[in-house]
Amino acid sequence: MKYGLLPLTSCLLILCQSLAQPAGLSANEKSSPAAQVDFAKQIRPLFQAKCYSCHGREVQEGGFRLDLKSRALEGGDSGVAIKPGKSHQSELFHRVSGTGDGDKMPPEGEGTPLSKEELALVKTWIEQGATWPEIDGQQKLPGSDHWSFQPIQDVQPPQVQQTDWVKNGIDAFILRKLELEKVTPSPEADRSTLIRRVYLDLTGLPPSVEEWKRWTSDPSPQWYESMVDHLLDSPHYGERWARHWLDLARYADSDGYEKDSKRPHAWRWRTWVINALNSDMPFDQFSIEQLAGDLLPDPETSQLVATGFHRNTLINREGGTDPEEDRVKRTVDRTNTMGSVWLGMTVECGQCHTHKYDPLTQREYYRLYAFFNSLTEPDIGAPLPEERAAFEKANQVYQKAHAPLVKAVQDYEQHQLADALAKWEQQKPEQKPVWTILQPDTVQAKQNTTLSIQPDRSILASGENPGRAEIYTITFKTDLQNINGIRLEALTDPSLPHQGPGRSPTGDFELTMLTLKAAPLDAPEKTTEVKLEKAQASYEMAGYKVDRVINNSPHTGWSISPQEGKKQIATFETKEPFGGEQGTFITVSLQQSTTRKVYHNLGRFRLSLTTGKKPLPLTGMTDLIAETLNTPVDERTSIQKAELLEYYRTIDPQLKKLKAQELVHRKKAPKNPAETTKAQVVDHLKTPRKTHLLVRGDFLNPADEVKANTPAVLPPLQTDNPTRLDLARWLFDPRHPLTARVTVNRIWSRYFGRGLVPTINDFGTQGEPPSHPELLDWLATQFRDQDWSLKQLHRLIVTSATYRQSSEKRPELAERDPYNTWLSHQNRLRIEGEIIRDEALSVSGLIKHKIGGRSVNPPQPEGIASLGYANSVKWPTSKGDDRYRRGLYTFFQRTVPYPMLMTFDSPDSNLSCTRRERSNTPLQALTIWNDPVFFECSQSLGSRIVSETQTKNASLDQRIQHAFELCLTREPTASEMKIIKQLYQEQTRLLKSDPKLVSELTNTQKIPAGSNPQEIAAWIIIGRVLLNLDEFVTRG
Repeated sequence: MKYGLLPLTSCLLILCQSLAQPAGLSANEKSSPAAQVDFAKQIRPLFQAKCYSCHGREVQEGGFRLDLKSRALEGGDSGVAIKPGKSHQSELFHRVSGTGDGDKMPPEGEGTPLSKEELALVKTWIEQGATWPEIDGQQKLPGSDHWSFQPIQDVQPPQVQQTDWVKNGIDAFILRKLELEKVTPSPEADRSTLIRRVYLDLTGLPPSVEEWKRWTSDPSPQWYESMVDHLLDSPHYGERWARHWLDLARYADSDGYEKDSKRPHAWRWRTWVINALNSDMPFDQFSIEQLAGDLLPDPETSQLVATGFHRNTLINREGGTDPEEDRVKRTVDRTNTMGSVWLGMTVECGQCHTHKYDPLTQREYYRLYAFFNSLTEPDIGAPLPEERAAFEKANQVYQKAHAPLVKAVQDYEQHQLADALAKWEQQKPEQKPVWTILQPDTVQAKQNTTLSIQPDRSILASGENPGRAEIYTITFKTDLQNINGIRLEALTDPSLPHQGPGRSPTGDFELTMLTLKAAPLDAPEKTTEVKLEKAQASYEMAGYKVDRVINNSPHTGWSISPQEGKKQIATFETKEPFGGEQGTFITVSLQQSTTRKVYHNLGRFRLSLTTGKKPLPLTGMTDLIAETLNTPVDERTSIQKAELLEYYRTIDPQLKKLKAQELVHRKKAPKNPAETTKAQVVDHLKTPRKTHLLVRGDFLNPADEVKANTPAVLPPLQTDNPTRLDLARWLFDPRHPLTARVTVNRIWSRYFGRGLVPTINDFGTQGEPPSHPELLDWLATQFRDQDWSLKQLHRLIVTSATYRQSSEKRPELAERDPYNTWLSHQNRLRIEGEIIRDEALSVSGLIKHKIGGRSVNPPQPEGIASLGYANSVKWPTSKGDDRYRRGLYTFFQRTVPYPMLMTFDSPDSNLSCTRRERSNTPLQALTIWNDPVFFECSQSLGSRIVSETQTKNASLDQRIQHAFELCLTREPTASEMKIIKQLYQEQTRLLKSDPKLVSELTNTQKIPAGSNPQEIAAWIIIGRVLLNLDEFVTRG
């Protein structure tokens, strides 16, 4: 039975079943529950005898543990079990006494209930504060004495015998271990191997033939160190090591899940990572800006961009998804990623239960979770520095030319517009049509609206405001003749929301149809519909134009938001005049079939007719403006004067001309890159969310509230109410035992294929211990003391004699040291998929070196994109230079990842990946042989071999040598020369008899002068062979 699953724990069942008087408990003490209960003498022996078997060190059913004070008071999966001073709120007491909602423990037939005296003892102990003294260190969490949680030791390199082999402190630690095992280190690798090794490790690119020759011929004793410094200064260093960081950050260009929508701005964070690494941003700053850049004082745009680290989580946009559930999942992922990347711990266990092996309780997990529980996810304008500089330069030129045009408009408006208006008005531009307000005879609403005729002949709606389609029908009589216009005034009223003129909560309305019918007064049965063909309004909401009222559609209409609270006018012109001498009976129908699912009905309105020749004002003049023009100047209100001037501003010919000139030039304004280059970032809620422990990780089952804090096994935070920024800085507290160790170990593994701690993602009690603990701490100290410089750490490792060793196997050590943990030689490593592709593009001469920028879509086998959801994944193959950019920039679609990369063990980017697995499959060879990119590389490589040796009249041997120098950074051996010669001769002979194959192989290649298609085709085949060599895809 588990605490939180059944009404009580099995431990308490046993407690109730056979509770005996503990040693030291006197009869007097039993009968005096008010006496101070002694935990050590009365309560702990009871727990120890009856509870620990199910809720002790070895087993914690239901997540409840009673042998540790912190864990007992923390409770289990169901929440707090003991609330000191409050037995009535303590689940433990309710369960054993049967006074709570849960079943009484123990269940009937499984034990004897506690006696009244025993219950009184437990109750009194809780009421007295559940006093639980710390005794003999018994509160120390299991695993807290594990090596990784101990302070980093300040160690010095040990003394060794073979001092001439030592190039820096790393070698002293390695050599000391080897000497203890009576093993000598391997000799240094040959220069060509070292050059290629360091190039691939630091930049992910092979050296060019020219670079290889430069370094192999450099006579300086410091040639190697110079080469390392040169590569650390290369912009390709940032690309190479950004790829490792992107694995940790689970970077992708799409959301994941079913819809897997694209993330058009994800690349901006990737570019930030590349630039930060190239500038050797200290790792503490690099981390703090990513974890909490938004919380830094007055953060710069780049520091906000850094927080895109948190936006790499999956997002579920499927229909029916619970937004809160998805938010919780993203928060969990951020918590787990922080634990994996900086702590090297499997903290994710704590989401559902207390960690089974490491000193991390479930409550502590949610304290970490609380740091990430109040994020928001905005996108911001984040132009690149070069984009910003180019824009500012272009904008200066533009503003200099644009300013006179703006000034000309302003000067005319300030000094000449009023005079122009007066002259225009003297010309009597237009006359106001005469409107006759109609007196309603009858008013009727289709639904339950109450319509009442007002003294000013307007109609006021009141009572129920139906949400269904409401239709107002009004009848009138008139003796007007040749009527050619109808006017609807939407009027305000104090009884309406926000004064109206509509009845929606904001005072808006939506009039969908207005129909007008007429009949002679002496023949009312001869009713005909009057066609309306023109419409104009004093104001129209975007997308809700007044002409929609007369388009015979009940699904479109006229609205006036956000101009509620004001009188509005709509004027309609008839197609033909109507009304005769005998008088006319008129029926007006106002239909309001709202499309917005709220009650958008007219609140107060009035109808008028006109017989004027121009019922609609010309040149866009509204009825209100026409009315102002017919008002003597000295009688106009200030509002009328302002509205008239504003109207004239729209028609004055000289102002129009000036504005047109300004507008034409404004369209030539440089585009602000902040509008196009955006970044996904995070921000923080001003009022943080409350965080609760989630029972079994279920967001629908929150338990007690918890506050942000760090695990007790690690150094405490030095602040109250800590923020995410405090957490980020805490990771780099000098007392912190994990961050530096985890980071240097992970970087070490990139160079040797294995960390000093082999389980680079688990520094907990289930992880493997370090092979060289002193070296690990020395590296961690060096890293920390050198201002967290990553480049200095890289330089330290790659300049060591340990790194420079040959990778030749040591058969004599196969049994003693099968995994080369002593590092008696360097390890051969299969390079990652992106680097294999980069290498092929590089040796073929196709690669395009643009640093940073948007993701690209290189060629891939047909039909791959169709595997995405409902054919929603599109893969427009990039053209031009983008086709040949580095693998780092390949668009990563989570549900349909680039197949070549997945074949070579790329992570799926759903979770943080601290170490890529390495497989060896036939599919990998087939990919290099047949994948469109690699075939194109083979074609270009074959042409390059011929074209670069053509002018030198090179022999076959010289071309083979050039091919090896390009692909493998070395000269061929005699046996290799013989094999390639034979291959060339055989393929040349076969190709002469197969022109179709020759055409297929060379279809994209320009044949160099002096050569022929058969020769190029033969070298293309040789290029395919060289790209498929194990040596090509391996770092030696």
